[in-house]
Amino acid sequence: MTNTQHPTPARPTVEAVRAWRAFDLITAADETRQPELAWDQHSYRTECGTGCCYAGHLAIDNGGVWLITITPDAMLIDGTPIDPTALDTDHDPWQYLIAEPADPEHAIEETHGKRVIHVSARADRLLGLSSAEHILYDGSNTRPKLEELITRRFGPRPMLVGAHANEGS
Repeated sequence: MTNTQHPTPARPTVEAVRAWRAFDLITAADETRQPELAWDQHSYRTECGTGCCYAGHLAIDNGGVWLITITPDAMLIDGTPIDPTALDTDHDPWQYLIAEPADPEHAIEETHGKRVIHVSARADRLLGLSSAEHILYDGSNTRPKLEELITRRFGPRPMLVGAHANEGS
């Protein structure tokens, strides 16, 4: 007797679900033009705080908290106005998140008495990528190109990309 059952498709990895959820967020942001946080692939996070690239959407969707709160009048850390040019960071200071225990120690910086991590390093951790794979965050990526890169790295879109992308961090 032969087994006529179809093999069960492999369950997508947490990283694949995260990758596709972030893609859905930038797609929605790009299509509605009135999102809570716009997609701007040219900047990890815009200086005005209203947009960010794929890495930023991924990090925020997975609980990331920006170091700097941006208002129309000021940049703030813990409610106190700051001069972002006075902060000693490797990248623009508004592109940093508060570090989490699972973030790689080598990627953590300290500024303003806080442990912080650049949004690209957080996105790398969430997707299980090395920094050599930053092609996903390239400023020239279009939606179709990003979709192709995600498919190539993580496989086709899982049937259900839902609320459990944050499991297993």
